[in-house]
Amino acid sequence: MSREMPDLWPLWLAKQRHAEFIHEADQYRLAKEADRYRLATAHSDEPADHLVTRLFNSIRAGLGRSLAGVRRALSASEAPCDELCPDCAPC
Repeated sequence: MSREMPDLWPLWLAKQRHAEFIHEADQYRLAKEADRYRLATAHSDEPADHLVTRLFNSIRAGLGRSLAGVRRALSASEAPCDELCPDCAPC
């Protein structure tokens, strides 16, 4: 009696289709993650956002100018003097 080998074609075909399903699932997962990343890092171009950004930038610039004057005044009072003190201590 001769035994016939089972046909391997359906098994191979099923394995190929399974691999395709896994690949499609991975591609779908990667696409969803990319969409979530784009949504998380997107910058809104709404006009209201521009107004708020400009308002905060102008406030920050005004405070920066005010604080720069205070810093200059504080650093001027801490500047070393050129005069010699009688006890040779720094002024």
